Amino acid sequence: MTSPSVLSENHHRALLANPEFAALSDVVRNDVLIHGRQRRLAAGQTLFRRGDKPDGLYIVLEGSLRVSGTSRDGLEAVLNFYEPGCWIGAVSALDGLPRAHDAQAVTASLVLQITPADLETLIARHPPFCRFLLHLQSSQMRALLVGFEAFSTQSLEQRFASRLMALASAFGSPMPQGGLNIELRLSQETLAQLLGTTRQRINQLLKKWEQEGLIEQRYGRIVVLDQDRLEELAQE
Repeated sequence: MTSPSVLSENHHRALLANPEFAALSDVVRNDVLIHGRQRRLAAGQTLFRRGDKPDGLYIVLEGSLRVSGTSRDGLEAVLNFYEPGCWIGAVSALDGLPRAHDAQAVTASLVLQITPADLETLIARHPPFCRFLLHLQSSQMRALLVGFEAFSTQSLEQRFASRLMALASAFGSPMPQGGLNIELRLSQETLAQLLGTTRQRINQLLKKWEQEGLIEQRYGRIVVLDQDRLEELAQE
């Protein structure tokens, strides 16, 4: 009999960070672990590339990944960063079509892979798991639509404040003297790609916020000092 993947307490917490997955029965969750295969990635290592044949879906257990796309002219668009507890790659895993984007480890990472064959087994065996996948796709589609609306109706400063707060929530660690240190090295170019703007505009906003005491830039990282004010900017 196959045993479940042996996970640390932190990795179990990452899996249970998704409330819908946590709500599944022990039997279903245990079966997911039985069919899951752990895969380690070095910082900068590619998980999959655009055009690749789908090899399943992944759950981030440790580290951070980013998903991006590149135009024919070589222009890169960073779509999102994913922290422990996030599920990625479900679209191609479910529709069987080639990968639409690139996924790369930002830091040393650990993912749990569920291959297409194992995914089919889990779906056939556990209707609640199938409903979980539907909810997962619905949540991601909702976030995509909200993002489209924000891009069309909000200012760059609003969108940047909102995205920075999301990154702080996902990757922030409290500083002894106060503030949240975003544990990702985010270049101004990367932030520009994430927000669909220029590096110059990102530089202007970062300088403005630093002067106003909202953030601090330290060795390529951003420390959020005034979360309340950033939240207000995002809601204006």
